[in-house]
Amino acid sequence: MSTSNINPSKINYDFIDSLRFISMFGIVMEHSSFFFGAKFNTLNEKIVQIFSLQVFKFGTIIFFLLAGFLIGDKFTKYSTKEYLQRRVKNTLKPWLFWVIILLITNYLDIIVKNLKYGDNPFLTISIPKVLLSIENIVFNTSFWFIPNFLVCIAILLLFRRYLYSIKLGAALLLLSLFYSVNLYIDVIPTSHTTALFGFIFYLWLGVQINKYYDQFKSIVGKTSMSLIFILLIVAFALASLESYYLLKLLPADPFNTLRITNIIYSLLSFVFLYKLGSKIQIKRFNPSIFTFGIYLVHQILVFRLMPLIFRPLHVGFENKSAYYFLGIQLMTFFIVYTGSILIVSMINKMPKARWLIGR
Repeated sequence: MSTSNINPSKINYDFIDSLRFISMFGIVMEHSSFFFGAKFNTLNEKIVQIFSLQVFKFGTIIFFLLAGFLIGDKFTKYSTKEYLQRRVKNTLKPWLFWVIILLITNYLDIIVKNLKYGDNPFLTISIPKVLLSIENIVFNTSFWFIPNFLVCIAILLLFRRYLYSIKLGAALLLLSLFYSVNLYIDVIPTSHTTALFGFIFYLWLGVQINKYYDQFKSIVGKTSMSLIFILLIVAFALASLESYYLLKLLPADPFNTLRITNIIYSLLSFVFLYKLGSKIQIKRFNPSIFTFGIYLVHQILVFRLMPLIFRPLHVGFENKSAYYFLGIQLMTFFIVYTGSILIVSMINKMPKARWLIGR
């Protein structure tokens, strides 16, 4: 495999941390929302709902791009076996720990509720139900990302010999676009969390950006910020319009990450954020330490901490306006993001426990 075009010494990796930090900010904001599944009658409220969920919808695709960018270096330094061992140690082990924590806290909540109402506290605990709970956590929460990510890496490793092949990239792009079309024909389940082959292209694309980094940097540098920003706004508007249409056609999943318009919006967001470059002052937040830890912790706080806060405040969503939903989302984000940072910070101060927040 030729590496003649790769020169990592020229690459400033600060932009990786900055973009990961911003993407994670957006992912937590999205997961703090209660707009999913909500239905509003007025156009103004639908606009609030769509804007709230679309503005940060670039996070997942950018994460795959950045991971692919880093893989472009790692594949030249490590054998397939060495690379997989590093992934298991730094990614899979901490992921598995927090999946178990969420599973345990879910069942503790069920046990407490059963005790409160005088039912058998262990009535709902059985092997089939536990397995179903694990499946739900792995495929229907933010924890879906790691198994999907590892499948994508495994496929790239399988075709490692053709890693820089345009034909491979074209085939992977067609796989991703199939999920975009599937939103309208519903051949397979539409959820992006089960789209095992929908994100491989963005890993592959990140690898190409790494290899041709000088060319990428030159092209972005020569393109005016005004043009990029205008294209980004147009892409955002188109993605919002597609979601508006899908609210009627596919009400269960109108904000799917693999909408063609959102793919374009996400790629343009990547270019826009890269173009901002040094104007984004993120290093003081130590994103290389906190980002993955926030990903691992935040969903547990959304599911288990926020109901404890909502209950005494009598927070409900029935017959509430979109502006109420937005207010609750912002409050949830502030509590969850702050709590996640505090937890990750405490873990980072304990050397023997740092593996829990991975890298």
